[in-house]
Formats: sequence, C-alpha cells, structure tokens
Amino acid sequence: MWITAPGGNGFYLERIGKGGEHVTLLGSQARAKRRKSRPSILRSARVQRGPRRRPAKRHKRGSKRGNRLKKRRNLRGLRQAPADLLIDVEGERQIAFEDGFRKGKYEGGEGFLARLIPEHMILPDIPVEHVIALGFEQVRHLLQTLIDPADIFAHMERALERKEPLSVVRLGDGELLALAHDRVLSSGLVRKEGPFLGYAGIDIPDHEYRDQLANAVRQATFVGIPTSRAPNFQGLMYPTFRAHGMDVRQMRLTYSTVNYMLAQYGFLNRLMQGRRVLVVGNAAEELAAVLLARGIQIAGIITPVMGVRDTPRILAEVGHYSFDLALVAAGIPAVLITQRIASQYGKVALDFGHLANKIASGELGF
Repeated sequence: MWITAPGGNGFYLERIGKGGEHVTLLGSQARAKRRKSRPSILRSARVQRGPRRRPAKRHKRGSKRGNRLKKRRNLRGLRQAPADLLIDVEGERQIAFEDGFRKGKYEGGEGFLARLIPEHMILPDIPVEHVIALGFEQVRHLLQTLIDPADIFAHMERALERKEPLSVVRLGDGELLALAHDRVLSSGLVRKEGPFLGYAGIDIPDHEYRDQLANAVRQATFVGIPTSRAPNFQGLMYPTFRAHGMDVRQMRLTYSTVNYMLAQYGFLNRLMQGRRVLVVGNAAEELAAVLLARGIQIAGIITPVMGVRDTPRILAEVGHYSFDLALVAAGIPAVLITQRIASQYGKVALDFGHLANKIASGELGF
C-alpha cells in the first residue's frame, strides 16, 4: 500500500497495490481521520481492473459485422420466400447425378487407362469396360498417331508457297463443351462445367452456332485435340464427334497445343518471315506491335471479336486485307473464323489462342 502526500486542497490520493489490482482512494483528510478502518476505506474505493472496458459500438451499415447480422436476419425469412425464388431441387439433383456419374466413370476406369497409353499417342473411342475385359495389348493396333508439329509446319509452308487454303483449329474443354451442349450433355450441366463459356465467346444454349462450330471442325484441314482422357477432354470429345457424325479416324489430328509447339520449335517465326500477316483477336494490337518489332510485316489488325455471333462481321473485315497468313486469337469463335478464312479466302490460317497474350506480354518468345 502507498499513499501520496496531502495536497494543498486538503485531499490525498491513496493507491493500494495487490495482485495486479489497483485501488484509488480520494477523500478529504478530515474524512480519512474518521474512517481509519480498512473495510471503511475499501467501501469508498473505485476498483480498476486493467483497461476500462468501452461500451459496445453499433456497427456501421456495410461493415463486416453489420453484413453478417443482416444475413442472419435475412435467413430467418427464408421460410416465407416466394416460390419463384426457391431452388429447383430436382433439377440440381439431376445435374449433380449426371456430373457425378461422368466423373466417377473416369476415376474408376479412364484414369487408369490413360496411364497405359504411350506418349504422343491417343486411343480412339473404345469403352473402358471393353479395354479392361480384353486387355490393353489386344487394342494396341488401334492406337492413332497424332501429326507432329514439324509435319504441320511442312504442310503450312507448302500451302503458303502454293497459295492454297489450309486451316489449323484447336479444341479444348471450352470448344468441346460448346459442341456437346444438348447433344451429349444438357445445357444445365454444360453451364455448370463451363462457367467461362460466355467469356470465351458463346452463350449456352446456342444451337445455331453449336452446329456451325461442328461444321467448321468437320471441314478444317487439321484439328488439334487434347491428349487428356479426362471427362471434359477426350472423355467428351469422342461422344461429341459421334453425335455430330464425325469419324475420328478420318480426321487429321494433331495436338491442341500445336500453336505453342510451333512457336517453341522456331517454326512460327519461319512461317511469318517474308509474309504478310493478318492478326485477329482481342490482343491483336499488342501482338502486332511485338511482331513488327521482330521485323514481321503486318497486313492488318482486326479487333475486337465479340463472340461467335460476331463472326460474319469479322469475316467481312478480313476481305478488306491482302495477306498470306492469318493468326486468330479469339476464344471459341477462333475455330469458326480460322476455318472460314481458309475456305472463303483461300488463305492459311492458324488458331493462335492464348499464345497471342503470352507473346504480347513477353512471357513467351517465338
């Protein structure tokens, strides 16, 4: 216990220290003389245990705490929600079942089969159940070799020299989902599996441009396909091709990453040297600037491409330019535009994809 010296005003300040607790006493000297017992002193004490607690704050509108409370209040009213706001439970259950079945089938068989397939090869449309029953060696003769990027380069070089039409299109999960909707998979499942499709250039459902996309794949000179047998890649490709009447063994197939391979092996630079290049797509201006800096002659730039329904306008603009080679980086519409540049204008066209962005940003060279 300690007590300060009396002040001139006749009051004193007394502090008692005990176990981390501080007691402040304030009173007149006369009163202190009358109350000398400890119990009396403590009765007049104001106890301070650590920092004084502040009164609870009201959370401002829009704060995290306020938003949580608001959501909690809103949840109480869900029982009274209008019928049109309720979830379509049966529809969601059907989509979940369809999705789970496809992915479960892959994990239960296709995933194992994929590990048996040699590098640079694909296995045509043989159900995994048959492969397991017969043994992989029994179907080895069905393996189909993909066309090497060096051969693709040779074909493109020859077409450029002879001024013949040639198109190289590429299929990824976005293109395959677009081709499959309401033919192999429901539109609901496709929207769930491909929430990016609107950004990639097609709003599901769109049966008109789905069928146009299939026709472009059917007529393309070379078709790049994924080597993965995952559900949204080869697992979706074979049934989708069958649904559109395409025979995979009659198609000239290469890698879906053939654009990157052409750049990596130096073939792309060789194709562009001494030729007029038309650049099409949302990254066309940035890509053209890099190509110009490397001495490539740019015949024209067409940008932007606003989805598959913008294809007629893009093709009309293509007719305004004189060029030898077209590089098309436009998401899903690139398949349509690339194939039609070849068939309508007799030119060589390459589905360039995200390689345009990577070259424009300097991430990749050629």
